[in-house]
Amino acid sequence: MSRMRQLIDQLNEWAYEYYVLDNPSVPDSEYDKLYDELVALEASTSTVEPDSPTRRVGGEPLKSFARHEHISRLYSLDKCVTYDRLSAFVTRVKKVKEDADFTVEYKYDGLTMCLTYNGGNFVRATTRGNGVVGEDVTAQCLTVKSIPLKVPFTGLMEVQGEAVIPLSALAKYNETATEKLKNARNAAAGAIRNLDPAVTASRGVEILFYNVNYIEGKTFSSQVEMFDFLRENKFKVWPYLKICKSEEEIIEALEEIEVERKKIDILTDGAVIKLNDVLAREGLGYTDKFPRWAIALSSKPRRRRRRLRT
Repeated sequence: MSRMRQLIDQLNEWAYEYYVLDNPSVPDSEYDKLYDELVALEASTSTVEPDSPTRRVGGEPLKSFARHEHISRLYSLDKCVTYDRLSAFVTRVKKVKEDADFTVEYKYDGLTMCLTYNGGNFVRATTRGNGVVGEDVTAQCLTVKSIPLKVPFTGLMEVQGEAVIPLSALAKYNETATEKLKNARNAAAGAIRNLDPAVTASRGVEILFYNVNYIEGKTFSSQVEMFDFLRENKFKVWPYLKICKSEEEIIEALEEIEVERKKIDILTDGAVIKLNDVLAREGLGYTDKFPRWAIALSSKPRRRRRRLRT
């Protein structure tokens, strides 16, 4: 193994420990020493590997964003503001799969992103746009240190996540900013959709992943398996994923989220409920805009007017 490859692999592993696992194993000085060695080696050889951490340095400002068509359409989620609508959703799903179970996740309040990987390498990042075509923000996302530049899976895939700015990072930024940012959602969207990658780098953006939008030569049996795949490929995934078998259990999870979301460092605005069984989702399909096997619930849904169905 060449010295350059040794340095890249070690630096990327340390960055994963620091930015994704939040469990660094070496001091910053040790990372900086190897990073400087890599910079010098790349300069002397005029070679920069696709997964080199030096690619994360923001480049020159762009003149405009190029448009990019997603491999597979990214759907938005139908919004639910009452428990009656939740009950109707559960009933609809159980007509297709009587013993269905569901996953409940946080709904992040940021900017939806689609990242493409091929041959194990990060290729491109785009915004969701209209679900079919988004804006190419690769230069901006290269500055997001929590995203992997190389993953174990070597096929073509699109992964979906939410660009967010931790509340603590927003507060730290505002301490010295000439123009203070009012809220984390607009700050994240503004950072990614800013033509200057240096602005993105300065705001401490992270991307939390929750979906594989397209994958070549592989299938998933469940949402849980998909989450495990994302973690195995070193994507940052929020640890909360509740499995529920009934409407009552879903509501218990929603009530738990309503309490816990006020304690975490990420801005959220509700929860997402999905049919866990990926194959059974085909029996529910899609509307023109939404998947029929998932729903987004507001953080404080109105109480139901009728009794729960069991």
